[in-house]
Amino acid sequence: MNEKKLFHNFKSYINDSPLNNGDKNGSIQELKPKLLNGELVVGAAHSAVLLTPLSERDGGRLGSLFVTNYKLSFVPIETSHYDEYGQKNHLLGTFDVPLTGVGALWLTDGGPQRRRRLLPYADMPGKVKGLQVICKNMKVMTFSFANSPIGNGRKVAMALVHHAFPKRHDLLFAFEYREPYYPTLPPDLNMFQRPGDWKRELERCECPHWRITCINGTSDAFMLTAGETLIVPSSVLDYNLMESARHFRSGRVPIWVWGRPEGAALLRSGELLQTEQSATAESVLLEQVRRSHPKLTPPHVIYLCGNSAAGGPSPAHLPPLQTLHASHRKLAELCTPTTLGNFWLQDSQYYSILDSSRWLRYVANCLAFAEEAAAHLDNNVTVVLQEGDGVDYSAVVSCLTQLLVDPHCRTIAGFQSLVQKEWVALGHPFCDRLGLPRPGQSKESSAQLAQCAPVFLLFLDCAWQLLQQRPAAFQYTDTYLVTLWDCAHNHLFDTFLFNCPRDRDLAVSKNFVARPVWDWGEQFSEQDQALFYNPLFTPDRPAVPPSHNTHIGQGATGWRNSRTEAWQGAGAGQSGRGAGRLRACGSVGAVELWALCYERWLPPLDAPHAGRAHFHAYHWRLRAQIQQLSEKLSSLSIMNNRLWSGEEVPEVPVPVGSRFFPFSLGRHEDLARNLDSMQVSLIDASQLLDSQSLLNAPD
Repeated sequence: MNEKKLFHNFKSYINDSPLNNGDKNGSIQELKPKLLNGELVVGAAHSAVLLTPLSERDGGRLGSLFVTNYKLSFVPIETSHYDEYGQKNHLLGTFDVPLTGVGALWLTDGGPQRRRRLLPYADMPGKVKGLQVICKNMKVMTFSFANSPIGNGRKVAMALVHHAFPKRHDLLFAFEYREPYYPTLPPDLNMFQRPGDWKRELERCECPHWRITCINGTSDAFMLTAGETLIVPSSVLDYNLMESARHFRSGRVPIWVWGRPEGAALLRSGELLQTEQSATAESVLLEQVRRSHPKLTPPHVIYLCGNSAAGGPSPAHLPPLQTLHASHRKLAELCTPTTLGNFWLQDSQYYSILDSSRWLRYVANCLAFAEEAAAHLDNNVTVVLQEGDGVDYSAVVSCLTQLLVDPHCRTIAGFQSLVQKEWVALGHPFCDRLGLPRPGQSKESSAQLAQCAPVFLLFLDCAWQLLQQRPAAFQYTDTYLVTLWDCAHNHLFDTFLFNCPRDRDLAVSKNFVARPVWDWGEQFSEQDQALFYNPLFTPDRPAVPPSHNTHIGQGATGWRNSRTEAWQGAGAGQSGRGAGRLRACGSVGAVELWALCYERWLPPLDAPHAGRAHFHAYHWRLRAQIQQLSEKLSSLSIMNNRLWSGEEVPEVPVPVGSRFFPFSLGRHEDLARNLDSMQVSLIDASQLLDSQSLLNAPD
């Protein structure tokens, strides 16, 4: 009896002329989302409208909105080539969002103007006219149910609240997804899951004064949030570790994470507890660390969150997690305007709002701490990073320090191994920080909500800043870093799904299928993966110009030889003193907003013939041109060079791309053709440089 009400009293958000009621209703009912094995539809709203973001007109796309136990999916009634991103995910469509990627929900009156927050487990109103979804990667999707059957909007909202904010960890779709997994991980990727993996890292760094202990995997474990394998000084006994762990937060005694053959090492530690014997326990362990140095050099302790015993934190300290979370929330408000008027209002106050968030200050502080630690390691002094529970900022600064001092970590395989070691194996609480329910907990507590903080995003932002400062020193690109952040919210993969290795092992023992995110072929084609590789990366190239190192006292020949040998050992991870050392600028004026990550969903900021992907493809074409010239040169001898016909290689055209490619909608055929040629040309630039040398030319 409500059939007339379905299509009367309807405020149109469609630019095109509407279809007749019968055809439109029949077409909408036939729309279905693409489902994975084990994925089920738990809510649907037909004749829903996806509003165009930041549009001056009330325009949008007509289709059906579905909520499954894995994602939120909008299926438009009509599709076009402009509905595709440059990066195509095999598991998610253009208008799909994983449920764990949903950050906040807002109820609207059918448009983006008036809204109110919809909190988890709160009462649902009897009628839902519109719904706005703000994702954790700052994507905003606004839906109108004015043309939908009565009750569809409310059903979708209830299903989304129930499944996007589950009360138990084992209710996530990863526990229901039973698709067989056949690993195709890179052979040079170190997962740091077994003692042999840590032994391989210890041998790579050539540190003979440290040993592996597996006591943390026994009943005498003292560091419950870390894996079973730890690396400690050779002179310390397991019994002493157990006794000293009582004086550190979460039992986080100083543990080895990286070292140099000359003796300097990088360690991570939790803060001391306020006990009578805590200072003595710290002194005993630091003495054992000093004995692990061949020259018995005392270690240097860096207090990342300030040292209360020394008179309080310094101005450059890193903030509490609640403060970092508030800073990110202000940044998200700047990058997620819901109306065009709000966008231009924020644009007029852009820098003041950005500065008030203090996000870039925290990024600069992390870079400054990493530069300080790298400088001490460069002087062959052991560094101990100390903060809180030893699982947050110490992971950030430790990773950044290794990016500065170890060329192996600047490769894609090395970077992925670095994340596995510092974040996964050593127990960064991803569930707590990303707002997921804890394993074994039936209900969220206020204490857990207070621990939400984008610490991993802070690290990725810092890594991007280093990429901006040294664009030729890293094998990965900003597209790779943005994709990694998006995958952190895809709960199909286990890499960022647990608080510690113990929780993961317990889930695997209950038939949970672990799928590491590093198996990129599960999500992307070779063409999309080609954008992960930096065409400017040259492993055997000095990272710092000679003019910046004249104070070292080496001659030009000695400097060039030492740097070249260090870069040639990048793949093997050779880490001699000063080898491949980068220098980071940690001032606020040297950092900038990561636009590709934070502003990619804002259409007014997108622009053609701009962006790094635009020049990325151009650089690949240049490398292909260099390869073509080098092949011709190698086929000629020095004597018959003059007999060459002299035909010129055609000029490399600049491909057409947009600023936020591959995360922007639109047609990218020209740029896609360049990517097709890139996927088979992932060659080492050092080989090209060697082949161009006349000394290597055939006789």
